[in-house]
Amino acid sequence: MPQPRAVMDTNVLYAAFRSRLGASFELFHRLRQDEWRAVVSNHLVHEYEEVLKRSAGELGLSLEDVDELLNALCARAEEWPLQPGWQPVLADADDEPLVQLAFESGANRIVSHNVRHLHPATALDVDVLKPRAFLAILRPS
Repeated sequence: MPQPRAVMDTNVLYAAFRSRLGASFELFHRLRQDEWRAVVSNHLVHEYEEVLKRSAGELGLSLEDVDELLNALCARAEEWPLQPGWQPVLADADDEPLVQLAFESGANRIVSHNVRHLHPATALDVDVLKPRAFLAILRPS
């Protein structure tokens, strides 16, 4: 059975290090255990880095910790280049690259805490799931 693939919204990665007790942290842990494959683009990795480094102090991380976390994530991720000419489907242009990445890569899944704003992606057959719902798809730990 192929490994589940998904695009992880930045808010999930942020939540994973805000609290190491929740579903978001469990997803990051399961990623490091190779139980699923994150699909990333240069744009998304840059956003991860920007948000985590800006919030490093409040998350109890050093800038070096952030670099190590991102290296670990990228080592277990599938990189996918975004193509020009994408036709927007969301009201918020900042979230559009998530939908584009999920659709173009064939992952057809976004894991986010922002499911309401990403809901229009479902018209493209892209599932938008909260972390706990995605965990339910993964095999038991």
